[in-house]
Amino acid sequence: MNNLIKLVFVLIIFPTTIIAQSSKKIYNYNIDLLHVSNDEVTVSFAPPKNNLKQGKFIIPKLVPGFYQAMNFGQYVSNLVATDKNGKKISTERLDQNSWMVHDLKHVNKISYQVADGWDSLEKDTYEAKSAGSMFIKDSVFVINYNSLVGYFEEIKDTPYQINITKNKDFYASSALDYKKKDKNTDIVWAKDYRQLVDSPAMYCVPDTTWLKIGHTEVLVSFYNKQERQYSKTIAHEIENILKNQQAYLGGTLPVNKYAFLIYYESSNEKGFMGDGLEHSQSTVCLYRSGSMKFLPNALNRVASHEFFHIVTPLNIHSGEIQHYDFLNPSMSKHLWLYEGMTEYATIHMPIKQKMISLEDFEKTLEEKIKGMKEFDDKVSFTEISKNAMTRQDQYMNFYEKGPLLGLCLDIRLRELSGGKMGTQDLMLQLMKKYGAGKYFNDDDLFDEITTMTYPEIRTFFKDYIEGTQPVPLKEYLAKVGFTYDENTGKVSLVPNPDSKQLALRKAWIDQ
Repeated sequence: MNNLIKLVFVLIIFPTTIIAQSSKKIYNYNIDLLHVSNDEVTVSFAPPKNNLKQGKFIIPKLVPGFYQAMNFGQYVSNLVATDKNGKKISTERLDQNSWMVHDLKHVNKISYQVADGWDSLEKDTYEAKSAGSMFIKDSVFVINYNSLVGYFEEIKDTPYQINITKNKDFYASSALDYKKKDKNTDIVWAKDYRQLVDSPAMYCVPDTTWLKIGHTEVLVSFYNKQERQYSKTIAHEIENILKNQQAYLGGTLPVNKYAFLIYYESSNEKGFMGDGLEHSQSTVCLYRSGSMKFLPNALNRVASHEFFHIVTPLNIHSGEIQHYDFLNPSMSKHLWLYEGMTEYATIHMPIKQKMISLEDFEKTLEEKIKGMKEFDDKVSFTEISKNAMTRQDQYMNFYEKGPLLGLCLDIRLRELSGGKMGTQDLMLQLMKKYGAGKYFNDDDLFDEITTMTYPEIRTFFKDYIEGTQPVPLKEYLAKVGFTYDENTGKVSLVPNPDSKQLALRKAWIDQ
């Protein structure tokens, strides 16, 4: 899995009846996946009704989670605007990702060609492929709408209707609900551009398995050219993890549907390559190896972390995420929450739910400690987060130091509350306070959490997340009856813990 990944958006299903009643106030798109030539698809759309003399049409430069320019406009060519009589209307390309369309109020249709961003995982590039689209005619299409569909800067927060022409045997796997218009046409709706981009799809002859986790429907969709009946194996592997996550989150998952879209490419090369991009209610996973034996374990790890993102940023996020600018985004300073706390839940859940042994948990902590030491400890997490595009050298520390800070925060909360409250409870309270339709102000979150918890927690944030004081692992692990050797990085149980240590450990990991 490519780890330059993260941050995504709120996904809310938009009622189709509302869109149907407001057909002139939508982006009405047509995407042709049936007549593909030279790995290019034809895209056309009717813009929403407007009275604009001109409009700036945008294909994203960046998408959430990637902190370098992806420039998806580079795959777009031959953009043409016409009026209702088919007469061309003047357009000009402003840069790699935007076009000026003149006399927009008279534009009836805009059409263009889109080339795929990758056609094989064999090619070694530093660019993550999971945010792009891939077209293999008559086989499979991995669709990320940020590379196919755009919007006018002057017409935002507008619904989308997407009509897709495709092979009659193909099925669209996605968190969105695709409806069959006829044997060669699907139709799907999105509340706005953010939701559309946050909802990738994989089109192919289906190899799918559905799981029911509480009230949540989970789709596992798999594609491999040789192996056509593997989704059931994968679903069986991840079902236990998802059920334990449900228990960990209080017995209810805050999402009705989730989709795992898995593309696997067989290779003669040695090794295993993974690339992935998480979304609010789905995950794209791209894998390549010479043997599928690595796949279930790799997917187990991905399933656990990515599925926890239904908590944050789906239900807990700042205005910077809610109102993401696809050309010049402003970064939130709370990647410690989006990624660090998500990764902490990923390592805390297995021990809390008794899925692993204490020894395995200790090894996980030791691996995180070792990883943390590879990064600069003189720069704060809020600074890295706000400057994620220029501090990519430090980004991965959110997955190493981040969960260790989450561990300390968890123990501190349980200590202050007499074992009654931890980060599990905090995240549930934050979900209730904000939820998918709300967002917090970036500068207010630390104070909001302090108001919900204890004054001492503000000092914790000031020292370890806004500040650069070393993670207090030795002190905090001692509170729950563990020793930590700062020289060797070794974590182990205290031989004779006292009753206070045992009580706090039980509240923390139920051991």
